[in-house]
Amino acid sequence: MRDRALALLQTRSFMFAAILAVALFVANLIVQASFVSGSALPETLADLAPFAIIAMATAPSVVTGGLDLSVGPLLSLTNVILVAVLIPHGLGGAVSVPILLAMGAAIGAASGALIAYVRLPAIIVGLCGLFVLTGVAQEILLTPEQSPGNWTAHLGGKVGPIPGALITMAVPLLVWLGLRRTPFVRAMFSVGGDAPTAFATGINVPAVRIAAYALGGMFAAIAGLALTGIIRSADSSLGLQYTLIAIAAVSLGGTPVGGGRGGLVGALLGATCIFLIQNLLSGLEVSAQWLDVVYGCVLIGAVILSSQLRPRRLVGPAR
Repeated sequence: MRDRALALLQTRSFMFAAILAVALFVANLIVQASFVSGSALPETLADLAPFAIIAMATAPSVVTGGLDLSVGPLLSLTNVILVAVLIPHGLGGAVSVPILLAMGAAIGAASGALIAYVRLPAIIVGLCGLFVLTGVAQEILLTPEQSPGNWTAHLGGKVGPIPGALITMAVPLLVWLGLRRTPFVRAMFSVGGDAPTAFATGINVPAVRIAAYALGGMFAAIAGLALTGIIRSADSSLGLQYTLIAIAAVSLGGTPVGGGRGGLVGALLGATCIFLIQNLLSGLEVSAQWLDVVYGCVLIGAVILSSQLRPRRLVGPAR
C-alpha cells in the first residue's frame, strides 16, 4: 500500500512539473521563438545544462533525507581546478575528467561520512562544505581567468552532430537508470523515508548515505565541466548562485526536503522550469535583479505543494 501511494505521489509530482515546463516552453515560444531554432538550440541546451546537472547532483542527498549545500561550490571548484590547474599543465579530457569526477565523489563521500558517522546535522555539514569549497576555489583563483581554447568548448557547442549539453546531461541520467536496476535506489528511498526502520531491515544506512553524497559530488563535477564549456573561463564566485537554484529545482520536481521519494528525472524537469522562467524574464526584459526573488518564490511554492501532496496515511504508526 505504501509503495503504491508513493508511486501515485511521484506521478502527480512529475505531471505537475511536466505541465509547468510545457506551459513555460509555450510562453517562451510566444515571446522569442528563436531560442530553439536550429542554430540556437545547442547554445540553449548548453545554458540549461549547468542548471539541470546541479539539480540532479542535489537529488541523491535529498532522497536520503539530507541536503548537500556544497554542490554549487563544488561545481565552481571543478571549473577553477580545470581551467587554472589541469589545462595549463597540458592535461586533456582523458586525464582531467577522471581526476575531477574522483575529486567530486571524494568530497561528497566526505560530507556523507561526517553525517553518517560523526552524526552532524546535514544542514551544518552542507554549510561547512559550502564555505570551505568556496574558500579553496578563491584561494586557487581569486579573480576570473579566461581559458585558452580547449576540449571543453565542444561541451558548449557540438560533439560531432550531437549538442555537447545532451551528453553532459545524459551521463547522470544514465548512471541513475543503471542504479535503478539495483537495490541501491530502493535503499536510498528507505533511508530517506525512515532510517531507523531501514536499519532494522538490514540496510547499511551509513554506507547508503555516503554513496548518495558521493554520487551527488560526482554529478556536481560534471556540472562544473558543463559550466566551463559555456563560459570558457574560470570564476570562483559562481558556485553560490547555483545552490538556491538546485534546491528549488529539486523541490519543484517532486523530491521533497525530508527524502523518501524523488529522483533525477524530476530534478531535471524542475531545473528546466527554472531555466525557462529565467529565459522568459530575459525575453520580457525584466531586470535580472528579480531572478533571486523568483527563485525564492518558486522554492516556497514547491515546498508548499510537496507538503500538500504528501499522503497523510504514510505518516504515523503502522496498522
